Amino acid sequence: MIYLLPFIFLILVGCDYVEKMFVEEDLLDRPPSQRCGECHQKIYNQWMHSRHSVSWTSGEFVRSSKNRTKKKCLSCHAPLEVLPERQPVVREKLREEGVNCFSCHYREETGSIHGPYEVFSPPHYSTYDPDYISSKICAGCHRKTYSQWKASGSDRTCQNCHMPSKKDRLIQKFPYMYLHSKKELHNHRFPALKADRKDMELSLEEKDGMVILRVKNTGIPHRFPAAQQGNPRVYITLKGISGGNEVYTETVMLTAKTGIDYMKTKEFYFFPDVKTERFSVIVERKLSYQEKREVLFTADFPD
Repeated sequence: MIYLLPFIFLILVGCDYVEKMFVEEDLLDRPPSQRCGECHQKIYNQWMHSRHSVSWTSGEFVRSSKNRTKKKCLSCHAPLEVLPERQPVVREKLREEGVNCFSCHYREETGSIHGPYEVFSPPHYSTYDPDYISSKICAGCHRKTYSQWKASGSDRTCQNCHMPSKKDRLIQKFPYMYLHSKKELHNHRFPALKADRKDMELSLEEKDGMVILRVKNTGIPHRFPAAQQGNPRVYITLKGISGGNEVYTETVMLTAKTGIDYMKTKEFYFFPDVKTERFSVIVERKLSYQEKREVLFTADFPD
């Protein structure tokens, strides 16, 4: 019965009255993200473990921006407002929070929190905004990757891959958690997904003492690897095996500039100086914040 009390109250006095009565004014002044976490605990905890939360403080950014003196780098690492397909401006306060809650969800124009659902949320005004299920919302900062994705013609959005969702409550604080039903809660950790064997089409040809490895990007609707910021590396290693022993190994490296575009093929040429019975291809990556490479997948020839 206690769960019904908020709904009974709403019916008696009306949503507009309750919204004005319970609005918390500091939420309209871009407070620290921890303030959002008081109600949106799960989303806040995910964001806290995301690269967005450290976009201003990460060592890679501090180094590559020459201790934040490259002005063109600053606005995407501590944006005031993230708007569809527009370069943001850098904010003045709480820069250490990087891309924080209010960067993405607060709009000065409406004085409201924007998101992908039409919800009633007494502590602040809320506005339904379809841009939040569109890749356009990512385009202002991730311009190159967005252009690559757009050229791919894929119907998968950035959110489909990098904000996977599951049914859950948007709010964990009582009694607001019962104001609306469970919805698709999108992962605000923004995971960098790992390519696997089904994303790449590999073939190998031996010709005149040369080995030609062809790799086609069939599953990732942007360049592999891709990054507007950061410095990702993909390593493709060819190993020659004979008599159960590794007798040859050579590695090539791909960057965001030299990677493989969607539905495109790259050829890699190797020149083993020994006879081999079979080959093994190992594909690894190293993101800018990783200390070591991690294996994405392997392929054997003949399989």
